[in-house]
Amino acid sequence: MDRVIYYTIFFIVLGGIGMAVANRKAETVVRRQRWTKYFMYILITGTVITSIFLHFFYCLSWIIVLAAAIELGKVNIPRHVKRSTAILSFGVFLPVATGFICFAKTFNEPFLLFIYFQVLVFDGFCQVTGQLFGRHPLAPKISPTKTWEGLAGGWWCCMIAAILAAGWLKMGFVAIYFGLLCGVLTGLVSLWGDLLASFYKRKVQVKDYSNWLPGQGGFLDRFDSFLLTGAVYYWVYILIFKEGFSEFIKQAPA
Repeated sequence: MDRVIYYTIFFIVLGGIGMAVANRKAETVVRRQRWTKYFMYILITGTVITSIFLHFFYCLSWIIVLAAAIELGKVNIPRHVKRSTAILSFGVFLPVATGFICFAKTFNEPFLLFIYFQVLVFDGFCQVTGQLFGRHPLAPKISPTKTWEGLAGGWWCCMIAAILAAGWLKMGFVAIYFGLLCGVLTGLVSLWGDLLASFYKRKVQVKDYSNWLPGQGGFLDRFDSFLLTGAVYYWVYILIFKEGFSEFIKQAPA
């Protein structure tokens, strides 16, 4: 499982090289903003992976959810936000947040690392490949900076990361196929988590949920993919595929 450190360093260095290339022709202000976002991303990546290794990811999940809930409450306060819209936003947020917390509590460390390593790679390389090759907007009315090229690059890297990381689960030869399947699902869910958070920002007419995380747009904006991905895997486990995920469940202390 210690290979996660080397894989993480590899992807961070590769992302940094891509960022440096993409920033060659960018204006100074844009370049500074991108690097701030990138180094904040490294800090968050290190915090998440460390929390899993040191067994406090469940506590971290509560911090993320509570901070995101406060942000969501703040952006719903202005008078122009309809009460029905605010209620609906929490109606979506609560099952997602509950699933995310249950995911952190239910699954063992190798599986948590396996899933969130994919999310971290997807998020990082969607940004880097989008800056390098992005030409065609993905959802211009929701998130103008996202491109189809960025999505393709991030998704491919996510699937590669999933196949590499599947060995941590000790599943034998089926690990590659399981990793590929999870890589496809994780990329899809991460994308929808990102778009959902961006859509609601446009809906309530705010640029960022908060300035608590420099260059990230807030906890809800940074951890949108984390929240929805964890929730989806938990609800898939509970409602559809309980036997298939049973070997990844955290063992109760004797």
